[in-house]
Amino acid sequence: MKFGLAAAVGSVAAGSVYGESGKRVRPNFLFILADDVTYNTLSCYGGGNIKTPNIDALASQGMKFTRAYAAMSMCAPFRAELYTGLYPVRSGVARNHVGANVGTKSICHYLRDLRYRVGIVGKTHASPRTVFPFDRVGGRDLAGDSVRQYITKDPKQPFCLFCCSNNAHPPWRSGDASKIDSDKVKLPPVIHDNPPTRKTFIGYLAEVVELDREVGSVLKLLKETGQADNTLVMFSSEQGWDFAFGKWTNWDIGLRSALTARWPGRIKPGSVSDALIQIADITPTFIEAAGGDPKTIGLDGRSFLPVLTGKSRKHRKFVYGVHNNAPEGNPYPIRSLRDEEFHYIANLKHDQPYHEKHLQNVALAKRYDLQWWAATTEAAKNGDKRAKMLMDKFHNRPAEELYRVDEDPYEMNNLAADPKYADVKKRLRAELDRWMKTQNDPGAAMDVPIKPKPKRRPARGKSRQ
Repeated sequence: MKFGLAAAVGSVAAGSVYGESGKRVRPNFLFILADDVTYNTLSCYGGGNIKTPNIDALASQGMKFTRAYAAMSMCAPFRAELYTGLYPVRSGVARNHVGANVGTKSICHYLRDLRYRVGIVGKTHASPRTVFPFDRVGGRDLAGDSVRQYITKDPKQPFCLFCCSNNAHPPWRSGDASKIDSDKVKLPPVIHDNPPTRKTFIGYLAEVVELDREVGSVLKLLKETGQADNTLVMFSSEQGWDFAFGKWTNWDIGLRSALTARWPGRIKPGSVSDALIQIADITPTFIEAAGGDPKTIGLDGRSFLPVLTGKSRKHRKFVYGVHNNAPEGNPYPIRSLRDEEFHYIANLKHDQPYHEKHLQNVALAKRYDLQWWAATTEAAKNGDKRAKMLMDKFHNRPAEELYRVDEDPYEMNNLAADPKYADVKKRLRAELDRWMKTQNDPGAAMDVPIKPKPKRRPARGKSRQ
């Protein structure tokens, strides 16, 4: 074994997973992952448009984190960060739809070294298989028979299972939008209110309701199989929604993730933590909870087990963000970080307009039910001042942005030009530059169009498949 985890675990890993009393000494892990859900859509995070009772209950039974952040608000980079404990540049997944560097290790390797089964059900979006060799649990139902069989397969071997929903990734069609009263829905200030947009937003909300139902089903199954008391359960909303200013950006509602954790007897029910958490911290936390020593592996993530168990209130001084837009639009590299008070964003090609292909390509917008973007653009052209302001903010970005996120959650008031914050900007930019150097991150030079792979010619005498 290459990483020394078995040695770090000692007698627990070397022998049985049961102590002298016959009671298992290490927990199972169950991680429930949403898909493109902005954290404050959930009612336990202040969302007022819908109720999410199952996610709310999970939060009340354990700890709710108010400052958990992804390094990149795109599906593949988010999942690579979650599973590897590495930032995007180090893992190789520093843009969407690319695989991790060959030879990279993931939670699959680390927990299997600790004699865990590591499985996944639902959406994967992680490649190559050598880096992410999950046990593939069949079926689309996150609480189906295949999941039941997996978590009860061997009572003597603990499991780690990722239950990954497709809700609420567009197109938004799985929920029942008829149950939501359109007239009572309040759109956030970064979304222009027009009929097509309101209709689309209700479809998104309906999928979040469906997500909550899935969470309830998974937790019910865990209880029915007698696994609830010895399982550390986490839920994450992933990155922000597929509306402007969420996914595909480094703004706060794109990078921030709802994160809750329940572990009976170890995490105090009803607790709330404002510790800064990076999604890369989850893999080392699971490793430490399993009895391993993540400090020996060289991960970017750091275990926040002391925060979970109430031994510490703080975790990180900074959390970091990366954005490379190719092949999702024109190259537009962004880097960012936040501390407990400020969020600093550096737009490395601020002299160019930002474009994102899913919003601005007519065919893709129709495929993903994103026509609301065209409606907002049309409103701006027709003189709607708010629509124009939002379009300008999205397309034309300054070199630097600075926000007090806790006071300005939708980041509408850029403080970067205020001389009063010159020292704050200088301090945060210096830290961002230092971090980029540790990651071997060249910045703007990384975000270039990817050349398409040449098509293979079929062997002579064989037809194309």
